Amino acid sequence: MSLNIKKTLKKIIQKTGYDIALHRIASSKNNNKSVAFIHIPKCGGVSIDTALRAQLAQIGERKITRNPLIASSLLSYKKELKSLNDKCDFSEHHNQELQRILTYHLNLNWQYVSGHLPVNSKILNHFTPQYNFITVLRNPVERFISNYLFNKQTNTMAIMPPNSLENLTSDSLIKEAKEILSSRRGWQMANTSTLFLTGRYPKDQADAENMQVEVAANLAKFKVIGFLDNLAKFEQDCFTLTGKQIKIEQRNITEQLASSEQTKLQDTLKAFFNEPNTLKKLNELCQVEMDNYLTVKQQIK
Repeated sequence: MSLNIKKTLKKIIQKTGYDIALHRIASSKNNNKSVAFIHIPKCGGVSIDTALRAQLAQIGERKITRNPLIASSLLSYKKELKSLNDKCDFSEHHNQELQRILTYHLNLNWQYVSGHLPVNSKILNHFTPQYNFITVLRNPVERFISNYLFNKQTNTMAIMPPNSLENLTSDSLIKEAKEILSSRRGWQMANTSTLFLTGRYPKDQADAENMQVEVAANLAKFKVIGFLDNLAKFEQDCFTLTGKQIKIEQRNITEQLASSEQTKLQDTLKAFFNEPNTLKKLNELCQVEMDNYLTVKQQIK
């Protein structure tokens, strides 16, 4: 359904005194096990979720959206949020809350569950008899850069750095990026996939290495693991799993932010992230994630 048709329908119904939200759903029920898509940020998830939802979701099975989840976590968070480290503490708290939200929705027995929701071994062990878990992975360095650019251009929440509210001149963009790369926040952003596959960020390099066994064990419970650079295989694997033809359309939201200010911001940050010293730092931050990624990619051909 086109965006204009959806808007027209909503306006007509609103004039009668009702409010509705239109969400894509499948035209027929999937007779196989339910599906849970663990959407790791900036791994093509918007395009993938749209395609999966069109084939699998039933009436009322809405996407679990980000902003209300953050607002809910803020309400239950008792500490002050002043420094970058404070915001990293909140991120730890928020991700624990998200796992409770995922568990709640899995208990609803939906045909299709999706969202930026981390999973852990306890959730996987409990729900794999009922759900087929699937996910898509991406080169960790590329994922980091894409995530940083997207957040810097679209994120309006100061609680989740980087955001689009400050540091928008070329010099301040670079200064902020260097600060984040050298901070606990940079470590968190680099190890996001481990978070989404285990339920927590590793504390440091040694902890990340120790968690590799857990990452591998949890990934072994997934029925389909795709890779952003080979979505055709992911589509085929999903068809084999569900009997539904999945067609993923490319939707690079970051590249669609085409104002002159956004283009300048993108160019400035892309140039910075392509500098040898920056790439060296990114590779160090993403080292264990890259090992995990390459190991799984070698296993799944």
